[in-house]
Amino acid sequence: MMRAFGLQELARVVGAEAPTSDVMVQRIVTDTRNLQQGDLFVALRGDRFDGHGFLGAASKAGAVAAIVDKADPGVALPQLVVDDTVQALADLARFNREQSAAAVVAITGSSGKTTLKEMLSAILANEGETLATSGNLNNHIGAPLTLFRLAPEHRFAVIELGASGLGEIAHTVAAARPDVAVITNAGEAHLEGFGSYQNIVQAKGEIIDGVPEAGSVVLNFDDPAFTVWKQRATNRKVISVSAKGGQADYRCAGFEAFDGGYRVKVAISDGRECELMVNLPGEHNIANALLAMAAAEALGAREAAVRNGLASVKSAAGRLERKVLSNQVTVIDDSYNANPSSMKAALDVLASASGTRAGLLGAMAELGADSAKLHQEVGAHAQALGIEKLLVVGNGEGCEALVSGYGNMARRFDTHEQAVDWLLKDITGPVTILVKGSRSSAMDQAVRLLQEKVGNSCCSG
Repeated sequence: MMRAFGLQELARVVGAEAPTSDVMVQRIVTDTRNLQQGDLFVALRGDRFDGHGFLGAASKAGAVAAIVDKADPGVALPQLVVDDTVQALADLARFNREQSAAAVVAITGSSGKTTLKEMLSAILANEGETLATSGNLNNHIGAPLTLFRLAPEHRFAVIELGASGLGEIAHTVAAARPDVAVITNAGEAHLEGFGSYQNIVQAKGEIIDGVPEAGSVVLNFDDPAFTVWKQRATNRKVISVSAKGGQADYRCAGFEAFDGGYRVKVAISDGRECELMVNLPGEHNIANALLAMAAAEALGAREAAVRNGLASVKSAAGRLERKVLSNQVTVIDDSYNANPSSMKAALDVLASASGTRAGLLGAMAELGADSAKLHQEVGAHAQALGIEKLLVVGNGEGCEALVSGYGNMARRFDTHEQAVDWLLKDITGPVTILVKGSRSSAMDQAVRLLQEKVGNSCCSG
C-alpha cells in the first residue's frame, strides 16, 4: 500500500484548488465498492458509467474527498475539481511513483506481456520485494491503480502496459516512468483500434519515450519492427535478444524440448553462456525468457536469480494450460484471449502433440477491415501444420474465414456444447484439443464443458 499523503499536497499534484483544512489520504480508489475509511475517490466517466453519480456512496463509505470534473454541491464531501479525472488519476500515480526508490520495468507488446510479467516478477522476487500488475490491469485505469500499490518496501515493480489505440501507452508510461522498458513484439492485436500495423508499431514504441536517457530498452531482434524501435530509442541503451540465433546481446544458441518446456542455451554478448529451464510450452516462450533475462539483468539481477525465477514459472490459467482429462483426452487451455500471432503460436504447440490433434477455436476480435484475411491465415496455418481436426464455434465473418482457410474438413458450430459433443463422439484414440479464442467468444465455456463431459461412455474404450 502506498504511504499516506495530505489532501492539500494531492490537490497541488492534480492542479486543483486546495481545501482549507488538511486530512490524510490512505488510498486512492475509483470504485466505491472497494472504498474504505480514509480513501480518496476519483470519479471517472466511461461509456457505460459515471463515477460522479456515486459521490454520495463514496461519502457514506468513508471517503475523505473526491476528485471530480464537476462539483456536486448536494454531496457533503470535499471535492477537488479538475478538467480531466483520468489525467488526474495518472498524475497521482506518477506522484506516488516519484516517491519510490523502486526500480521499475514496464512491458508492452501485442502478445506475451502477461507471461513476461510473470517471468520477470518471479526473477526479481529472488532479489527483493517486487510489485507486479495484477490480472489484466494494464490500461489507462489499471496501470495507475497498480502504481498506487507501490510502497516504500518495494525494491522492484513490474508494470504491464496495454493499449487499443495510439496515445494510450504514452499516457501510462508517463506515470510509470520505467528504468527499463521491454517490447515483446508487434502483431495484429486490436488492429481495429489502431487502424494499421504501422500504427501498432508506433504505439508500442511509445513506451520507449517514457524511459530516461540513462535507462535501457529491451527489444526483440527477431521482430520486423526492431529497427524502428531501436532508432526511436536514440541515446538510450538498447539491449537486444534473439530466439532465432541472430546477432543479439542475448541469443538462443540451441534448445532441447521436453514435455511441457525447453532447456535453452543462452549466449550473451559479454562472453557468458548459461542454461535456462523454461517450463512453459511453445517456442515463443524462449523469446519471452530471453527478454526476461535481459530486463532483469539490466535492473541488476544475478544470473542465479534469473535461472531460479524462470524455472519456477508455470502456465497461468487459460494460457497454454495443459489439462489431462483422461487417458485419451488432453486439453491445451489457451482460452484467455487471442490474436493472430498468439493463435498461430498456440497451433504450433498443438502440432507438437502426439495422437490426434484438434483445434477448437473461436473468433478473434478487434481486427478491423483485415479480420477475414487474418482469420483465413490462421485456418490455413492449422492446415499447413497437419492439424487433423478444426472446429470453429460462432457465427460471423471471422468464423467463416477460419473454416475456409482450413478447408472442407473444418466444421463450424453455433454453440460450444454442439462443438464439444461432436468432438467427443468422434474420439477413437488419444486426442489433444487446443481451445482458444478472444474473450468475446467465451471459449472458457468449452473448456468447462470438456471437463464436465469427459469420462462419459462416449470417450471411453
